[in-house]
Amino acid sequence: MTATHQLIAQINRVVEERRFEFAALPTGWSAIFAIAGLVAVCWIIFAFYRTEGRRGASSIQRMFLAVLRCLVILTLAGILVQPVLATYLHRWIDSYCIVLVDDSSSMDLRDRYREPADAARVESVMPSETVLPLRRTDVVEQLLTRNDYALLEGLREHNRVKVFTFSDAPELIGTLSAAREQIEQAGQEDQNSETSLLTTDAALRTSFDAQGSATNIARAVRSAIESLSGAPLAGVVVFSDGGFNQGDPLEVVARFVGEQGVPLHVVGIGDPAEPRNVRITEIAAPENAFESDPFSITVHIATQGMAGDSLVVGLYDGDSTSPLETRTVSVSPTDEVAPIVFTQTRETLGRSVYRVEIPVREDESVSDDNTKTCTVNVIDDKMRVLLISGSPSWEYRYLSRLLVRDETFDVSCWLQSADTNAVRDGNTIIDALPATPADLFKYDAVVMLDPDPAEFGPGWAKLLADFTTEHAGGVLYAAARPYASTFLRDPAVARIVQLLPVTPDPEADLILNRVGHYQTRDWPIEIEKTAIGHPILKRPGASSGAGFWRDLPGVYWHYPVLREKPVATVLLRHGSPQMRNAYGQHVLMATQFAGSGRTAYLGIDSTWRWRRQGDALFNTFWVNTLRYLVEGKLLGAKQRASLFTDGDTFQIGEAVMVTARLFDARFEPLEIDSVTASFGASARTTDFKLNRLSDRPGWYEGRITPNATGHYRIALTLHAGGAEPIHTTHEIQVVRPNIEVVNPRMNRAALQMLAERSPGGRYYDIDEIDSLTDSIADHHELTTVRSRPEQLWDRWWTLAALIGLLSLEWAVRKWVRLL
Repeated sequence: MTATHQLIAQINRVVEERRFEFAALPTGWSAIFAIAGLVAVCWIIFAFYRTEGRRGASSIQRMFLAVLRCLVILTLAGILVQPVLATYLHRWIDSYCIVLVDDSSSMDLRDRYREPADAARVESVMPSETVLPLRRTDVVEQLLTRNDYALLEGLREHNRVKVFTFSDAPELIGTLSAAREQIEQAGQEDQNSETSLLTTDAALRTSFDAQGSATNIARAVRSAIESLSGAPLAGVVVFSDGGFNQGDPLEVVARFVGEQGVPLHVVGIGDPAEPRNVRITEIAAPENAFESDPFSITVHIATQGMAGDSLVVGLYDGDSTSPLETRTVSVSPTDEVAPIVFTQTRETLGRSVYRVEIPVREDESVSDDNTKTCTVNVIDDKMRVLLISGSPSWEYRYLSRLLVRDETFDVSCWLQSADTNAVRDGNTIIDALPATPADLFKYDAVVMLDPDPAEFGPGWAKLLADFTTEHAGGVLYAAARPYASTFLRDPAVARIVQLLPVTPDPEADLILNRVGHYQTRDWPIEIEKTAIGHPILKRPGASSGAGFWRDLPGVYWHYPVLREKPVATVLLRHGSPQMRNAYGQHVLMATQFAGSGRTAYLGIDSTWRWRRQGDALFNTFWVNTLRYLVEGKLLGAKQRASLFTDGDTFQIGEAVMVTARLFDARFEPLEIDSVTASFGASARTTDFKLNRLSDRPGWYEGRITPNATGHYRIALTLHAGGAEPIHTTHEIQVVRPNIEVVNPRMNRAALQMLAERSPGGRYYDIDEIDSLTDSIADHHELTTVRSRPEQLWDRWWTLAALIGLLSLEWAVRKWVRLL
């Protein structure tokens, strides 16, 4: 192409060029012979007409006839070489430069740059008023924006620029047009042509949240390059601290960019010095404690670069500035700290928040991991449990022993099959089934392990119903082979069955007869998705119990029920494809509010088998279940409003699903469209909506996303039916992803290796950034496409020219009498 065509291509992106060509034009010796042949034929024609001229035609007439005959020959020769009109489309393909900015959580750290050389590099690029410590993303922002965006302007001098942020995945935040495209845009406006193929993002975002949970450079590089769809790539610029902790190893990334022929220009961000840091990794505290009883809060601490130093660890009451207790501990030469145990007692009932804090040192790499909180629920007495069982089953034996050993329970056992003079189990021995309000209402929960209904009557059933609905007691019914069918059909205990969160199946016995009362194999237990995070399925001390309960042993026998009630919460279902009906898989466990109390149904008799995998599953399940059932009575009216989350600890930027269970003053499910809750720390709170779930009466759900670390409180005030407002709160802890702060220093070695293994790549310290743009050349491409040519020889006027020339020659020869 000519220089003019190149300019047109730059301005218009596509230029059309039309050329006159010969499709069958001979070349080489063939062309020489063809030209020689034409000359010879024309010479013979002229010679022939000179001979004919001696018979009467003038020399002018003879020469005219010779010219006509030569024109005919030349026309035929032109047809043989096939003249065509060819069209060429010349397309200008812009090249790109990709900019990847690390937006993971580690880029939110503040560096102090303890080494003078590193501090000098930072001072050379940052404003003079900058004060250390300095946030890493602030350094990136300064590099991109200083000197009127000189870096970005230099990168777009010859190439388009696509800017991505990346953590565990890349996100495009803007595309900048190349500088030469300003000519294009001006030219298109003058010519009223089509809109430019590229829209420049004039408001490119250069501030970064740095909330990503991981750093996956492999995915970022691959996805960014693939987004170009094969367009020319001049290079990739990476701003990162080198804390790559997810995805393919750096060797794989280097091999990939090498195969693509892409240079990586890597800019190191952060302090490369060995970090000095103190981090509270875990606080272990009981979920519940009793008034005036001592309980322990154990603090686990990890350190880096602090060997031989002393740490002051303080325990605080909530947001108080005065510590309840302080300890001074020494860091061992191997950078280890022994766990610290604080012993506390609490006189105030309810949920109490404890804060453990270690003062931040001036040279620490991370300053927001020196504080952690825990919540302890203080109750006024031991949980009184009445355990009723129809027979001395394995379930009864193991559960009664567990409750007797657990100091938080005061259990009385009533084994119906025992002799009159038998020695009863329990902490508090009883010699008769409690049959009066004074005897029954002193308990917090009643657990019925497949009881024999013959001992109960309508009066006792009503008494238990009042215990639940009017006095906030908890009731659990567990089915088993001996009495389940009789109990659920006995009219005398119909009031008890009505309390349960399930509807009995009238065809239960037919189902059991069909599948058999004794199974030879076990079937998996499925955890209902909506039950994840429920207090019963929550592992103490863990943020979420999903993994803990995932490997529950299978079930051999269960008692089938028709379905859960509309206000019930299903926790467990049967995993067999045969154990389902029109309402879904059979319910194995469900809970619901019944008046001011809570009830639960357990359709299996084999939780004792869970002990084969250790005591943790069995013990945690039953302790959680009983604590959930008695919570209504221990916490008074607060059960009208309850807040739940999927866990107690979340990572920064992670969405927190908040679920509320709300009842009106009559303990009926609340029926307003939405409620407002608040979320925040101290006085800084934000309101958010919890919307009613149409398929779960009384349940509300909303979502919040914390954008900073710390201890947060979710609070809700319930106004319903003119009754006294009910206040409820729930605390969560927001932390940085652990893999992002385990080693917070800038990994210069990893960044250098990544750059040097790419073709033409290079590593840059931040004070070398000005030379980066000179290393990225113009990689645009120019392609030409030839369309199907338009044939010129196969036209009507070609035949007309031949006939005209021959006719004119014939007429002249006849006129001069040469025929």
